[in-house]
Amino acid sequence: MVMLFRWMMRIVVLALVLVGLFLGGVYYLASRSLPDYDKSLQVDGIGAPVEIVRDHANVPHIFGASDADVFFGLGYAHAQDRLWQMMVMRRTAQGRLSEVFGPATVEIDTLMRRLDIYKLAEASVPVQDAEALSALEAYAKGVNARLEEINRDALGRGAPEMFLFNAPVAPWRPTDSIVIGKLMATQMMGHLQREVMRARVSVALKAPERLRDILPDAPGAGLAALPSYASLMPELTPERALAASKGPARPRHPLSPFRAPGFGSASNAGRRRLNARPRAGRCWRAIRIWAIPRLRSGIWRGSSCRAAG
Repeated sequence: MVMLFRWMMRIVVLALVLVGLFLGGVYYLASRSLPDYDKSLQVDGIGAPVEIVRDHANVPHIFGASDADVFFGLGYAHAQDRLWQMMVMRRTAQGRLSEVFGPATVEIDTLMRRLDIYKLAEASVPVQDAEALSALEAYAKGVNARLEEINRDALGRGAPEMFLFNAPVAPWRPTDSIVIGKLMATQMMGHLQREVMRARVSVALKAPERLRDILPDAPGAGLAALPSYASLMPELTPERALAASKGPARPRHPLSPFRAPGFGSASNAGRRRLNARPRAGRCWRAIRIWAIPRLRSGIWRGSSCRAAG
């Protein structure tokens, strides 16, 4: 009996040790993928040092000698904080989600390939003016500098989510930045859903004039009377109206870029300020990016309290 108890204790201790080692390994790999906001980096692609200063909320404030250098820093900062989101959005626009998520996203990929917004974004690059193209190329270089750093220094996979959904990451291109804007426009529009709803209601009503009563033409005359619609259309019961407007109940995939009608929204991330001057008495962390081959000694490192100057 004593021998059995000892062996059980050994098995339990061994299991706890293995679980501890497994959790420690997961934590180490995940932590390697998290960005380091306090370091210096030497890269190609910029004309002068770029400084990415983050405030107490980790909001980046980018300082550079030229617009191109600042866009480079912005691309690097975005790749630090939003690499997984950027990769998923690019795959969504390309219609390639199923390469990572399997059959669950086939319908999304099919629809996005029919819209073909990625090819439209590719066609948009050559017609950009010199200033816009310079910004797009500098931003792409900043993103790729982060990708090269991840591969060179074995920084996990760049984002903890990459361990769950492992897939190759292609270099960022100006096309990718343009298509993200097109994808966000797709996400915020409700035109597709409204057209489907209008078609279903028209089938239920079978009367074009009544359809225009409840779903006026846009832009239309801009004036609408408000009679008792229930009395005008007795054949359209509440149950039929609800079924016509909603259609068959289907779960909406969380990766779908199309939102339910009436629930469009926009991000307030654009309200965050870049190039804002530091406030006095606040502690900041920063990344100083130096251009190669302009190497210097005594590179300043962040994690200090800076006064406004």
